[in-house]
Amino acid sequence: MIREVSCDSDIRLIAQMAEEIWPEAFADIITKEQISYMVDKFQSYHAMKDQIENQGYTYFIISENGKDAGDCGVQVKEDNSLYLSKMYLLKEARGHRLFEQMTNHLVKLCRDKGINRIWLTVNKHNGRAIAAYDKNGYRNIKSQTTDIGEGFVMDDYVFELKTNC
Repeated sequence: MIREVSCDSDIRLIAQMAEEIWPEAFADIITKEQISYMVDKFQSYHAMKDQIENQGYTYFIISENGKDAGDCGVQVKEDNSLYLSKMYLLKEARGHRLFEQMTNHLVKLCRDKGINRIWLTVNKHNGRAIAAYDKNGYRNIKSQTTDIGEGFVMDDYVFELKTNC
């Protein structure tokens, strides 16, 4: 089941999941300091609340067998594309086709809104995520390095999925 975030308790739930997911998922990719910085900057309760209220983000929570298993955050951009800012699953929920379900949900959302592409950034060293995006039809279209402050950078690939609208 996929539900749109509609209340503070949902935002707090996603922030709590991020505190669990990020250290496990990124431990071999970026430093603990950068993990902490990025969670605070992008996935804390206050950051996501601001993203929803002031930056046009929409968040979704995916559940499996009645248990919350992950989330994603998206933003419609001025070029009428959908920026997939975040898509994360708890470790025990990976491999259950939830990533595919979320992708299908986002494609339907795009088709309903007349949006022809979804795009995202993924760390160049995050092989598990890259494989999941590849498997679900996303294509690597370029690489980029982005300064995110405090001496940290994101060294990413940009992936895209055409939604055929």
